Amino acid sequence: MVKYGILTARERRIIEKRLKRHSLSQNESNILSKSIRPKLMAIRKINAKVLLNKLEYNQISKSIENKIKKIVLENIKNIDVIVIYGSAIQNNYKNYNDIDVLVITNNKTWKTIGEKYDLIIKIADIAKAAKLNLDIQILDKKTLYDSYPASPSLIYQLKDSKVIYGRLNINNQPKLSKLDLRMKLDWSDIDDGESDGRELYQSLRNIMLVRLLLKGIVDNYRLIKAVNNYLGRNITNKLKNNTISKLEKKLVLKYISELSNLTDNEIRGAKWERIAL
Repeated sequence: MVKYGILTARERRIIEKRLKRHSLSQNESNILSKSIRPKLMAIRKINAKVLLNKLEYNQISKSIENKIKKIVLENIKNIDVIVIYGSAIQNNYKNYNDIDVLVITNNKTWKTIGEKYDLIIKIADIAKAAKLNLDIQILDKKTLYDSYPASPSLIYQLKDSKVIYGRLNINNQPKLSKLDLRMKLDWSDIDDGESDGRELYQSLRNIMLVRLLLKGIVDNYRLIKAVNNYLGRNITNKLKNNTISKLEKKLVLKYISELSNLTDNEIRGAKWERIAL
């Protein structure tokens, strides 16, 4: 059996030597700084459980993706790329409510926004008949590439995504301004008790997304964890399933308002004008 190691035998010896407070040669110090530390930093960022889940073969994924491609290609003209993102991809088609699909066209094939949304509804209905619950977004290529560097939503959506048709070539490094983050935060404003649990969940998720971006973090798994940790998994699930009580909803609204105000103040007080991700 062939064994693969992230660290070489020599690197492991250098680590052991350093941990024992022994002096390192100049060459060993160079290896520590230029090879060992970067490897360990990269490992630190890896969520092993999530990665193993992604690597696991799921035989239904190909069938689902082929159905999506067929439906979309038959109903939208001039397609450049089809991308799947969100919980379906993050969980390897396990434990998800719907499949988020981003369709990128070479140019606008619709004359009005209403025409585009009629097309989205039509495709969603066709997908339902094929037992697929799709949440579809359509953008023309120019809008996508122009918007991406300053769009918190697109940055997170495309972080963990899978291209099932075409090629996605995004070369621009995201650079967000304070205004970009404050505009995204504005989407979290909910100040009435009529909002349902799912809307409250999206509002809180939106705030947490902004808070992570404030720290230069783009990580969907940390986003999910942040939401669960803030309210607790029980309340979070009640929000997502829309089974939250009136009293719980009142408390959640209070927490959302407080966290939104705190986040807005932190954005205003940030010493940078733009943050590169």
